[in-house]
Amino acid sequence: MIETWIGVFLFVFIRNKFIEKYLESNEIYKYKKYNINQLFKTWQFYLPLSFVIFYIYLEYTMFIEFYYFLQYQHIIKTVTLLSYLPLVIKFKLYNNDNKKYKSKELLKIINSPLSYAVLSLWIGSFLNKIALICNNNQMPTFPSVAFWTGYIKPGGFIDGIHILGTPYSAVIPLCNIFDLWGIGVLSIGDVITRFYVVFILYYSIKRSNKTLTK
Repeated sequence: MIETWIGVFLFVFIRNKFIEKYLESNEIYKYKKYNINQLFKTWQFYLPLSFVIFYIYLEYTMFIEFYYFLQYQHIIKTVTLLSYLPLVIKFKLYNNDNKKYKSKELLKIINSPLSYAVLSLWIGSFLNKIALICNNNQMPTFPSVAFWTGYIKPGGFIDGIHILGTPYSAVIPLCNIFDLWGIGVLSIGDVITRFYVVFILYYSIKRSNKTLTK
């Protein structure tokens, strides 16, 4: 989760620097820089932020082998996803603000940031479901650095869902094969579901610079 936020903020930072260096100097004002600090002016932003901090703590508990919260992982994931809805409402991310959709309400909804976010969530979850079904409702995981950091123990997993992958695992490309710097192992489905956060967070930053600076 934290890596997704870092990725969005880093993208905005690089985007701002690119505009500052190459576009503003050429008097191309179509693209505006985004001030991330605008988000901190809204209470809605602090709901998902609090869960990001909580997820950092959850990652820490995995390293110290404190597994109490595993039994609530589905509830935590659901509440985390819902924590972004106040941002959706605040910045009207259920609509596309492009002027070409001004009189086309259905297209405004279909092409909205929320629609893209939900679609990402659905596609990612669907791919993960395929991996689970093809592996007897278990998710084969192929850690590398995560073994060295201690995030995953040689004995395997205790959540009943994840198992250590083998060459005989089914649909390996859909399994957990992306070791995230030793603090987690993701599947392609996990990567796609994270775009739920990317779309909502990025467009919240974008629209906060339109609405809160007026």
